[in-house]
Amino acid sequence: MKLVAFSREDAAGSNIASILLKEFGLDDKQVMAFDKTMTNATFPQDFRPEVCIVASRHRSESGQPTLTAHVTGNFDAAELGGREKELAIAPALYLREAIRKLLLYGAGSGYSVSLEVTHHGPTSQPFPLLFVEVGSGPVQWNDLSACRIVARVISELLSGEPERVPVAVGFGGPHYAPNFTAVIEKVAVGHIASKHVIESIDESMLRQMVEKTVPKPDFALFDWKGLRGEERGRIAGMLSKMGLECKRTSEFKD
Repeated sequence: MKLVAFSREDAAGSNIASILLKEFGLDDKQVMAFDKTMTNATFPQDFRPEVCIVASRHRSESGQPTLTAHVTGNFDAAELGGREKELAIAPALYLREAIRKLLLYGAGSGYSVSLEVTHHGPTSQPFPLLFVEVGSGPVQWNDLSACRIVARVISELLSGEPERVPVAVGFGGPHYAPNFTAVIEKVAVGHIASKHVIESIDESMLRQMVEKTVPKPDFALFDWKGLRGEERGRIAGMLSKMGLECKRTSEFKD
C-alpha cells in the first residue's frame, strides 16, 4: 500500500492532505497525520508502505513560489532531523514521476519546479520515502491552487506505477539541482550529493547512496561542471571499485 504523511504543524502539508481527502477520494487509512514536524517523524513499527509520500511545505529565504520534490538523508551533521551520516531509502522512479507531474501540472501557475538534492530527515525508516512540497513561504503554503497541484501529483503517484527508466545516483551542482532536473525525462535519480557536501562522501557514504537508492542504480551521474576536478576524480575512483560507471548529465540533454 502507498501512503501519505503530513504534519499538522505544516500549513502546506495540512492543506494538501485536506484536498486529497475532500477532492481526490483518499481515506483516513491512506493519509497519516503527525503532530510534529515530519523531518523528525517517528513512524509506527508496523508502518510498512510500498512508498510513503510526505506532503510538505518548502521553506527558503527567497520566498519564491516553488514546487519541489526530494528524498531525505544527511551526508554529515543532522541539523534538520534524522541521524548524522545516514540516508533514507530513495524511491528514484517515484521521485522522477513527481517532478515530471509537477512540471506538467505546474505549467503556467507562476511556480518554478525543481528537483532538490538529498537533505534533512527522517532517515531511519525501513521503507522508501519522498517529500513533495509547496514553497517557499506562508503565502504559498496557503495558496490552495498550488496545494491542489501537489495533491493531484500525489494522488496520481498513489494510484499508478512509475515508468521504468535508467536509474542513477547523482553528484555535484547546487542544492536546487537544475542539471538533474533537466534530464528527468531520460534518467531517474535517487540520492544526490551536491557540491556543498561532496567532501563528506567517503566509501561508506557512497555505498549508502547506492544501496539505498531503489531500484538499484545503473550508473552514477555527474553534474560535471558542478564539481571540482579533484573531487570528480576521487568520487569516480571509488565508484570504479564498486563497478559503477560514471556519466555526465550533458549526455542526456537534447
